[in-house]
Amino acid sequence: MKTDLENPLLDGGLPAFSKIRPEHALPALEKRLADYLEVIERIESLDKEVDYGNVVVAETLADNALANTWSAISHLHAVINTPEWRDAYQACLAPMTRFHTERGQNRKLWAAYKALAEREDFVTQDAALRATVEHELRNFHLAGVDLPESERKRFGETSLRLSELGNRFGNHVLDATEAYSETFDEAEQLAGLPESELELLAGMARDAGQDGWMANLSFPAYRAVITYADDRDLRQRFHRAFATRASETGPQGGQFDNGPVMREMLALRDEQARLLDFEHHAAMRLSTRMADTAEEVEGFLNHLAERARPQAKAQLEELNGFAGDLGAETPLEPWDIAYYSEKLREQKLGINESMLKPWFELQRVFDGLFTTAGELFGLRFEADERIDTWHEDVHFFHVLDESGEKTAGLYLDLYSRPRKSGGAWMDVCRARMRVGGIEQLPIAYLTCNFAPPGQDQPSLLTHDDVVTLFHEFGHCLHHLLTRIDLPGVAGINGVEWDAVELPSQLMEGWAWEAESLERYARHVDTGEPLPEEMLAGLKANQQFLGAMALVRQIEFALCDLALHTRPGADPIDVMHEVNDRIAVLPMPAYNRFLMSFSHLFDGGYAAGYYSYLWAELLARDAFDLFRDKGLFDSDTGHRLAREILEVGSSRPMQDSWLAFRGREPALEPLLASYGIAA
Repeated sequence: MKTDLENPLLDGGLPAFSKIRPEHALPALEKRLADYLEVIERIESLDKEVDYGNVVVAETLADNALANTWSAISHLHAVINTPEWRDAYQACLAPMTRFHTERGQNRKLWAAYKALAEREDFVTQDAALRATVEHELRNFHLAGVDLPESERKRFGETSLRLSELGNRFGNHVLDATEAYSETFDEAEQLAGLPESELELLAGMARDAGQDGWMANLSFPAYRAVITYADDRDLRQRFHRAFATRASETGPQGGQFDNGPVMREMLALRDEQARLLDFEHHAAMRLSTRMADTAEEVEGFLNHLAERARPQAKAQLEELNGFAGDLGAETPLEPWDIAYYSEKLREQKLGINESMLKPWFELQRVFDGLFTTAGELFGLRFEADERIDTWHEDVHFFHVLDESGEKTAGLYLDLYSRPRKSGGAWMDVCRARMRVGGIEQLPIAYLTCNFAPPGQDQPSLLTHDDVVTLFHEFGHCLHHLLTRIDLPGVAGINGVEWDAVELPSQLMEGWAWEAESLERYARHVDTGEPLPEEMLAGLKANQQFLGAMALVRQIEFALCDLALHTRPGADPIDVMHEVNDRIAVLPMPAYNRFLMSFSHLFDGGYAAGYYSYLWAELLARDAFDLFRDKGLFDSDTGHRLAREILEVGSSRPMQDSWLAFRGREPALEPLLASYGIAA
């Protein structure tokens, strides 16, 4: 076993990723947990001598050391998901979960924080300190600290089991995504795919040591097939495989079945909620959100559905008519929608995703992204290739403020590769901290799964990829711009879940506006800007089939809410019931998308998927202010930073929103963004 001095996970500064091995994970975590337990024991012995320094500061330092080590472990597990890293992460989950459960149920620690909140000088402390103490007291209750001993024990057992099950759910999804693949010897088998998509699938084949082309269920490959393949049977096979991933049915039926995992997780979540006297899991989760009740959320979603469904039905009818004129069998099936939508887009708007890709070369898009952040917030990004990373494609950037001072850092890991978790996300490497004489800058990870460069071409993005990039960068800005010194309420930490998507969805606006696009949408070969007619088509594309897209998001959100307010109901029945009531496109009986819905079962969005639309309501209204004041107006940018991005969760988001916008959010900008009449 490595000694502490030989374990890079225990070093200070940025992680030495190239030196970190799976066998370092558990010893490093155990060391951090042991150190933290010593701090807790000292606090327990304080009796009436508690003060902010020997409780909040002491715990903050211990928690930060633990968080830094855990961040590296969990991140490497996500981006290098080898059997060795999977085993190492699994070995760490139990002690990590057990520690947090026991800490959350530690009555002496709870009493120490109560004593701080009851001090006469508590109201005179700064907002970050007050929020830290108040959040801790709330979280102690939600961990079951005030339950009888037997119920506390049961709550802890269920927390540990839920952690194990969530990890298993995610592993099953990744395994199922990579286990199914088809290979193609002749390009004619992939007729309809643009050259860039063929190059993507050829690259996948090369990586697998094969000739020809290969597609698995990773999203870039799946999107290429389902959107462009002329072969309807091929599209149907891939749709069925994708919609039944990690389930009891489909081509991999039973091999990575998440059905039992999902059902047990739903039951345990409901049990925990009832132990804490909540009506259901959704009520427990909403106790820390902007939205107050499940009824309020359901009303919000149903109102949106009422506004969107008539137009969504009309859009589907138009799509069916268009496809029928081309000789398609109608009504269209789910594996036809993306294919004919792309053809309709090209006819009506004069563009398609493939046609646009040459104008969105990755490096140039990033230059535009950094320029946008510079004009709005006075930031500058400086590459530093000396910083150690976990893969040769990963790059690190220092973030500098207007004075040239380094204030934050950013890791970029943008390309898909084997054994890397799918999707796109931002996560915390280091939180901002200025406590006890120790200063630490905020550092973020920005991880995507874009198509890597081909043999003879750079990485070209779809416009959807561009939107994703701006979205995740918005999360990064929320973390990197914070000016709060206590990590627990700095950046994205502690922000209400239904508001945390506000900065990310707001930043999407700069992926659509002509004034922004003209800065970075340049042809990869000629450097020419996006032609006016394509700009117009792209702008119209923001609302293309928008009502159908909105209804689909509402369906996901209502399904999530129903799963967490109707304990005991069969999840597949719930999924189909919601689809029958809300959707305009019927769902095949074989569909099991819940079994790969990682947001709900391995991503923190349980009873919270509505947050995307709730936050989008705020984001669209906020972007309207930039339209009014100027897309790159630095005064409005600095106001956004000052009132929302910098303050973290040191005050409720409702207060931050009102300070920024001066009123409650309006619904009209959200509806307009989907092309729905107000």
